[in-house]
Amino acid sequence: MPRPPAGDTFFDAPGRSEPQELVAQAGALQSDRAIVEVLNGIPVPTFLLNERRQIVLANRPGDRLVESLRHTSPDQGERLGEALSCINVASGPDGCGTGPRCQYCGLGQANRSFTLASGEYSGEFRLRSIAEGMETAKTFHAHLAPVHLKNRTFRLCSLTDITATKTRDTQEHLFFHDVLNTAQAVHGAAGLLSDDIDPASVEDLARVVRSGSGTLVGEIEAQRDLRQARGGTLVVGGTPGHVAQMVEEVAGLYRHSRFGAGRTIEFVATPGNDLVLTSQVHLTRSVANLIKNALEASGPGETVQVTVTPADDAVVIAVHNAAVMPDAVQAQVFQRFFSTKASSGRGLGTYSVRLLVTRVLGGTVAFESAPGIGTTFTIRLPRA
Repeated sequence: MPRPPAGDTFFDAPGRSEPQELVAQAGALQSDRAIVEVLNGIPVPTFLLNERRQIVLANRPGDRLVESLRHTSPDQGERLGEALSCINVASGPDGCGTGPRCQYCGLGQANRSFTLASGEYSGEFRLRSIAEGMETAKTFHAHLAPVHLKNRTFRLCSLTDITATKTRDTQEHLFFHDVLNTAQAVHGAAGLLSDDIDPASVEDLARVVRSGSGTLVGEIEAQRDLRQARGGTLVVGGTPGHVAQMVEEVAGLYRHSRFGAGRTIEFVATPGNDLVLTSQVHLTRSVANLIKNALEASGPGETVQVTVTPADDAVVIAVHNAAVMPDAVQAQVFQRFFSTKASSGRGLGTYSVRLLVTRVLGGTVAFESAPGIGTTFTIRLPRA
């Protein structure tokens, strides 16, 4: 973790109001029935924040939102990220708004703009929260506006949950994204079959077409499963399978795709027990997304390395390329609606990988990206 600059913050201003001041602010607002009734009349979660971005008063929808994430009401003096159990809060020297990744948060950006100049500000707030071991992902439209009450200026912050709306678009996008990946690979291999090639290559390409077309059918079924996985209702019966064999087939498929043109895919499997109890469709889909992303992030002549390594009681799949992801991308790479297609080729696929690996396959997914090292995504699956 880098050290914060002067002022003990990476982004917005640190510092909190004294407890007695917070009590006085809250008391003045709560004693005014008109303020409380107007606030409770707003149908979306809404919070009155003081100049230190601390919660002074929340309406009933705001209380319910916080309770849905951590089973307790917001504490007086907390900042919104703290009340909503944002995973980035702990990285800030003074909590919400002061961490190194707060600069990429829509709510953080709106609050920072308000700190610099009071006014109305809006942003898309993609929240990843962890409470009692359960991770939740939501997306809000955040709106800040100044309100003058009791001779003070507060920030009226409303959060409109747009998760469901964006999910419908994203699920459709994910479906076409993944199906096109496989279809293009099959099309590339089928096209090579019409060329004048040796018999050994014909058999190799025919195997790729057979494997890819089977995967294509599986993708359609997997789209149905992805929706259920998001809601936590998907139950998948795993079957025994060797990880190296499954991953090698995916790597072979992408060697003949348009994404692999001018690039090399190097596959290495370390000898050992790589047997897992898994869903082959969901595992190959996850690996395919990582390989495609790595190919898109690589330049002509570069190599994407794909490895399978048995380790202790698990099997580790790694996909590496030489490019380094910008910090802004690293901060949001697994976010549900974050897309970086315009800059680095890492898009919605990483969200589906994380969702399927963690909720369906019972594994974990992580990444490392740094100068001189490149970028490596790893999937870790429990061994059978």
